[in-house]
Amino acid sequence: MDDTPSLLPRLHLFEFTDQTWVPDALRDLVTDYLHTISTRLGIFDAATEILARGLNAAQGPELVDLGSGGRGPLPRLRQLLAEKHGIDARVVLTDKFPNAQAAERARAEGVQYLERSVDALQVPAGLRGMRTLFNALHHFRPDEARAVLEDAQARGVPIAAFETVRRTPPAILSMLLVPLLVLLFTPMVKPLTPLRLLLTYVVPVAPLVIFWDGLVSALRTHQPDELRRMTEALAREGYTWEVGEAKAPGKAAITYVLGRPTR
Repeated sequence: MDDTPSLLPRLHLFEFTDQTWVPDALRDLVTDYLHTISTRLGIFDAATEILARGLNAAQGPELVDLGSGGRGPLPRLRQLLAEKHGIDARVVLTDKFPNAQAAERARAEGVQYLERSVDALQVPAGLRGMRTLFNALHHFRPDEARAVLEDAQARGVPIAAFETVRRTPPAILSMLLVPLLVLLFTPMVKPLTPLRLLLTYVVPVAPLVIFWDGLVSALRTHQPDELRRMTEALAREGYTWEVGEAKAPGKAAITYVLGRPTR
């Protein structure tokens, strides 16, 4: 894994989906699209092996996802865990801004989505499974990201965070393609509502918001060398940390940080 420091400084600019004033309808347009992309393209498939290793150190096969948005990749990864590792994972999706329609669709997929707000910085004690974050750790400043990881360690539960975006010049430039991808993939998003069509093809609000949030996500991403320093500072006996890259055939590599109790 390349631990070369990034040439670009981390910039914690604002993302629309983080803002309390953004209407739920607009936020859901974004998160439903991101779910569709992650599922259709299988961009997080390489996370399956990491999840299996974390679950092997957990007290049970439960995954508690933080920042799930429109459901994220876990419904797909749950199937891959069963097919490749024989793990029948129980999935609980959570978000600070729950997507009510996504919660209904999650139930149809055999996945639970809590409809109450869950802040990743204040995870309720009752949620005891392995914690996961998919393209979500960059939403937190370095001290907050460390707090997210440290709380899992303090509770003695595994945690895995995955990022597909990178803070590199090529990754920044690639975001210029996002509006075109939104136009191409929107017909695959369910439900394909009149509002989604209006705000995508007539008034291009969705492509511009998704482009901006994608660009800012790349600028906010914690690089592997930064994650390594963060987890080295957390190191203690009885809990191990690793930072690395995972790659599935035909997919781009994803960065991950995995923490798990040692038996």
